[in-house]
Amino acid sequence: MIKLILVRHGITVCNEVGDLSGLTDSILSEKGKLQANKIAEYLKYEVIDKIYTTPFSRTKDTIKKLAEVKNIQAKETCQLNEINFGDFEGLSFKVIEEKYPEEVERMIKEGFEYKYPNGESSKDTFIRVKNEMSKIINSNDNSTVLICSHGGTIRNIISYLLCDDYKYHWNFKIDNGSITEIEVDNNFAVINKLNDTSYMNL
Repeated sequence: MIKLILVRHGITVCNEVGDLSGLTDSILSEKGKLQANKIAEYLKYEVIDKIYTTPFSRTKDTIKKLAEVKNIQAKETCQLNEINFGDFEGLSFKVIEEKYPEEVERMIKEGFEYKYPNGESSKDTFIRVKNEMSKIINSNDNSTVLICSHGGTIRNIISYLLCDDYKYHWNFKIDNGSITEIEVDNNFAVINKLNDTSYMNL
């Protein structure tokens, strides 16, 4: 059995203004830094064997203090990155609606198959995350693994583990700084905690 602790990075400057930041290295806001400190305090007594994160400052900074407390060197993997928004990186959906109405029509029509200009589709992202998670699970049996990643990535992980399909992607709410815990035993996943932000009030 493997226990997964999925942490979405703290809120960022881009998150606060609603700009898309898949591969944009948006930094934690002041609120996000506070969330990172509270995450470290909340999880400091949790048994953790390994930590994975993505190459971006928002994930690395979110988990940095906890990794230091646990004396664990986080392993970076770009395969757990957020979706690549391509030419729309740094834009809000409001701006996209105003400047690229034809693309918005395509988004609605094509759904998970829609690929952002010079970026990825939701389906492509799901497959990428699924392949990486399969490797992580197979190589970390009988371990507790913490993954500090992104909202879309965590929704993809949950979708993969529960039904191996991206169709329920948007059925899961994953807030900034939230903690989700899933146990996987012989390919059977059980969610013990979903989108938990209770630590913020401690």
